[in-house]
Amino acid sequence: MKTYRYIEGEYEVRSEIKRSLFIATVKGEVDADGAEEFVRAVRKKYPDATHNCYAYVSDELGNVTRFSDDGEPSGTAGQPILDVLKKQGLVKSAIVVTRYFGGVKLGAGGLVGAYSGTASEAVRQAVISQKRESRSVEVKAGYSDFSTLDKFLRNSVCRVGNVEYGDEVRAKVFVPSDGVNAFVRSVCEITGARADCIISADTFYEKF
Repeated sequence: MKTYRYIEGEYEVRSEIKRSLFIATVKGEVDADGAEEFVRAVRKKYPDATHNCYAYVSDELGNVTRFSDDGEPSGTAGQPILDVLKKQGLVKSAIVVTRYFGGVKLGAGGLVGAYSGTASEAVRQAVISQKRESRSVEVKAGYSDFSTLDKFLRNSVCRVGNVEYGDEVRAKVFVPSDGVNAFVRSVCEITGARADCIISADTFYEKF
């Protein structure tokens, strides 16, 4: 089963290291365009900063990455920030670490520690969520059967979406891909095979 971990929401932490101010801003559920927009927004928020270094992973599989040292010595900022995301297994997430230089040089090792440490603290304070590869199942049932199904749905690992009430009840249910067959069998057993289930061909990721 495919899953991915991501930062839910946006967070900011600050730390002072040898008179330099480091501000780590993190955000999740971003694709490449969303991550670039996020970086621009942080730069706009701190236009007078000495550096706005960043890294992001913009796809579910963790294959699409980008980072920038933004003027810091090569390898001392962007890559350490990216390493924080990778070590935590976070995807579709971005981190910008803003620095206001305080007059004391940190050296290459000190910069790596400052950028990775501030980024790590921001991730530590953030809420980490997980999504699972899923498929949608349209369940069509009579009113009496759906009344029985309702309890099953509320206690299953699934999420009920839109429900339409007409001559029969039609509910769109999101189910983890590896549990779709078992879900359909359960619906069939509960309703005595009176309910119909239509499984979508498309897969996507959903939070349960």
